[in-house]
Amino acid sequence: MTEYNIDYLNSLIENKVEENLNLDYKAAGSLDKQNNKTTEISKDVSAFANSDGGILIYGIKEDKVNKHLPEKIDPINRKDFTKEWLEQIIQDKIRPRISDFKIHPIEINNEQVVYVVDIKKSNTAHQAFDKKYYKRYNFQSTSMYDYEIRDILNRAKNPEIELDFELKDKHSTLVVYAVNIGRILAKYLNVDFKIPKQIIEGNEYSPFNKMTFETYNLDNTIRDVLDVEFTGLMQVSEKYGPSRYEPILPNRRFKLTEIKIGNHPFDDENYLEWEIFCDNANPKKGTVKMNQLLNK
Repeated sequence: MTEYNIDYLNSLIENKVEENLNLDYKAAGSLDKQNNKTTEISKDVSAFANSDGGILIYGIKEDKVNKHLPEKIDPINRKDFTKEWLEQIIQDKIRPRISDFKIHPIEINNEQVVYVVDIKKSNTAHQAFDKKYYKRYNFQSTSMYDYEIRDILNRAKNPEIELDFELKDKHSTLVVYAVNIGRILAKYLNVDFKIPKQIIEGNEYSPFNKMTFETYNLDNTIRDVLDVEFTGLMQVSEKYGPSRYEPILPNRRFKLTEIKIGNHPFDDENYLEWEIFCDNANPKKGTVKMNQLLNK
């Protein structure tokens, strides 16, 4: 779990972490008690809930030249804009109410603060204060079409699978998990997962190599151990049964694979790509830059 503190903010700025589907930066001026500003808050928060969830940071200014990159901390006066005020805006200006969100205040000094709003993906469609529905698209909150709203309302009928990643062994191993964030049991899962070939351990790395990918076909199958035989001193032979699908319960995760990674995996151009197929749910595609995993 990410720890939201001043080091987290500085890491985003120093590593030039770009805005994406799950991350948005807002300068201090984005919080205002005028009606149009509070409408914008409801628009941005509901867009995250209607899409894939994510982190909305009030108190980081974007770079004027390099759009969507963080430039510096732009703190908020906590006396003028309290955590409770922001929480009330989110609860009162969005319908139906969003319940699964949390505001993390990061203190800059006694008077100034940055608010990190962690918004979870919702199982229903939420309407902003202007009576419109929004989604995250190309770093922005944009209006939704009718079919998109209907797709959100169907989330409660199908499993909702996301991929989660863990770096272990001093960042030399990438572990890929499937997480069931929905309310429905996931029975059959298949994932086409792509990773740059040259960052896999044992492969030759060159900054001049053309980007090519290694594709893994992953699923939620396991094989049960049927018998164990001792074949010699400290040696064990295990006999396995046929593969079978292991259902993924809601709010549980399933380890899909571990991949050993080699040189320069966190260079800016390296990213992961995947497409998820699960039961009757619509296929879902996603990407993430390798260097973003360092901030998880």
